[in-house]
Amino acid sequence: MKTIKNYKLKIINVIARTKSKAIPKSRFLAKFIPRIVGLGMTLGLIFHCLYAQTTKIQLDNGFTLVHCEKKKIGLVSVSLFVKGGAAIETDNEAGITNLTVQLLTKGTANRTSEKIAIESESLGATIFAGCSNDFSEVSMIVPSDNFVSAFDIFTDVVNNPTFPEKEFEKEKTRTIAAIKSKSDRIFDVAYDEFNEQIFKNHPYHKPVEGYKTTVFSLTASQISDNYRKHFKTTNMVLCVTGDVDFETTKKLVEKYFGNIKIIGTTEKTKKEQLKIELLKQSKKIYAGKFQQSYIFSGFLAPDINQKEYATLKVINAVLGGGMGSRLFDVLREKNGLVYEGDSFYPSRKEISDFVLYAGTSKENVGTVEKIFVDEIKKLTEITEDELKNAKEYLKGTYLLDHRTIQRQCWWLGFWETMGKGYEYDKQYLEDIDRVSITDIKTVCEKYFNPKEIITVILK
Repeated sequence: MKTIKNYKLKIINVIARTKSKAIPKSRFLAKFIPRIVGLGMTLGLIFHCLYAQTTKIQLDNGFTLVHCEKKKIGLVSVSLFVKGGAAIETDNEAGITNLTVQLLTKGTANRTSEKIAIESESLGATIFAGCSNDFSEVSMIVPSDNFVSAFDIFTDVVNNPTFPEKEFEKEKTRTIAAIKSKSDRIFDVAYDEFNEQIFKNHPYHKPVEGYKTTVFSLTASQISDNYRKHFKTTNMVLCVTGDVDFETTKKLVEKYFGNIKIIGTTEKTKKEQLKIELLKQSKKIYAGKFQQSYIFSGFLAPDINQKEYATLKVINAVLGGGMGSRLFDVLREKNGLVYEGDSFYPSRKEISDFVLYAGTSKENVGTVEKIFVDEIKKLTEITEDELKNAKEYLKGTYLLDHRTIQRQCWWLGFWETMGKGYEYDKQYLEDIDRVSITDIKTVCEKYFNPKEIITVILK
């Protein structure tokens, strides 16, 4: 197991690695001096998170609690994950999960939307909700002295929403306006088109917020039905991290969630949608209203629970890991072809994709497309130095993302919800360390066949 001292060095090496790439001094100072100043103040909290005692229990009704105590910090962070997310929706109801979650704080059987806001504010608590492909979440941050009172509000929001018709119509209008506004952002337009191509009949092809037509057709009754169908204790993982002991937390969880009965089943909606086609090489070109062009290219890739997960994260760091990456070097530093460009490999539960993207001028899009293919082919030629730097970058940025109590809580709940187990919050770093050049070559040869690349160009 790596020592705390070694991980501190890894973070510092991320900074050194970027500085060594001939980055102008002004850019380096602007980007990293704030990190250097805060490094000493945050490292202790980060490592305390990774090595603090964490306890997991499951109630008789299937509700899961993950607790991690952090004494003397004066805050408690709470994250409730509900398994499923947008991936369990039918195409005709695209966006229903996102809208359901946004409406949770708009009124309960015991409190109006205004009362929820006033009571939360009086306790110094913030409650917010969101949705992704694989889960929904409701989170709270509150001073530890007010945790018990705030938890009563939090659980009221989760357990007793009423979805008032007036609030429903307002939230639906806001959601449709947000969907329309995406048409003014070239990245969003191109990315949505890319997802439609690469995921095709799989639920991941849909935007999390849905389409204008599907959201417009939703009713408050559908929202209530969706909530009852999926917000079940067997689907829930609650993570509580901060200045509250386990026994106090356990009693509150048993009080508010322990008596909820299991109703129905937890089977996913439309299981046949989870099948995905084997893809052949394709390229789609769309006309856009923008002066620039945008290109997405990529491949289907293993999900978060496959053995290649950590290896693909390292490959992504080599290709698109910040200003020291291959894509940044060839697209921007050497050739000045793009105004932005990168790669990403999302952590998804059922299947994922490995994606390269760039914003460029219309006349350069063909050159960028060729560079993408060339760089994919070169991934089997990674050097030991590149591998070392990629690992340092990955581990450093991962640890820095644990700076706040909210992010520490979120990561524990995320790993548990996605099927890796909360323990993976620490094991992830160890898996990154174990990745070898042989692993990278094997994965690249298996998944990155240029004859299977999917490309979408917005011109």
